[in-house]
Amino acid sequence: MSPLPPLPAHTAPPPGRATDFVRPLALASLLVGALLLGWFVLQALIAVALVDSAGWRQLALLAHEYELPPSVMWLLMHPVAASVWLAMSCLPSLLSSWGLLQRRAWGLWSYIALLLGTAVANFVALWWMDSVLAQVVARVTDAALLHELQVQRGVFSLTLLGTCVLFAALQGWLAWRLLQPDIRRHF
Repeated sequence: MSPLPPLPAHTAPPPGRATDFVRPLALASLLVGALLLGWFVLQALIAVALVDSAGWRQLALLAHEYELPPSVMWLLMHPVAASVWLAMSCLPSLLSSWGLLQRRAWGLWSYIALLLGTAVANFVALWWMDSVLAQVVARVTDAALLHELQVQRGVFSLTLLGTCVLFAALQGWLAWRLLQPDIRRHF
């Protein structure tokens, strides 16, 4: 019986390939940014059609009667502008993701800046939503309903706070990972 042929030598993957997640990350970010941009443009078009409808006017009138916070009133009075602003907020992310995909240094640094900026923005959005809910709940006069709404507001705000902390940790880790020498040498 003849001996078995030798096993092929194990070859290591090219440097940087085993940990290279930049391309999939950039592609995913580019896709999500494009989808969000499309969604906000569609939302603006729908808002153009709805803003002059009787139902929308009734909604704005009810919000005014219930003395909702000024920021909510602005959103109800200017839904097209709000949607356009949200669509425009997708553009820096798209540009940054494109630069990251093309392995440009400005793409890397702008992507890291956006990661850290959106981590902070999540906490600002949480603060805004909680303050709006606090103002709305404070207008309730029924004691049982007030207690129930305060509990629901607390659960909602704590859930969002936990989510913000989790995302901030993930975004911080991702920013840290992108700054490591094995990633940065590609830029």
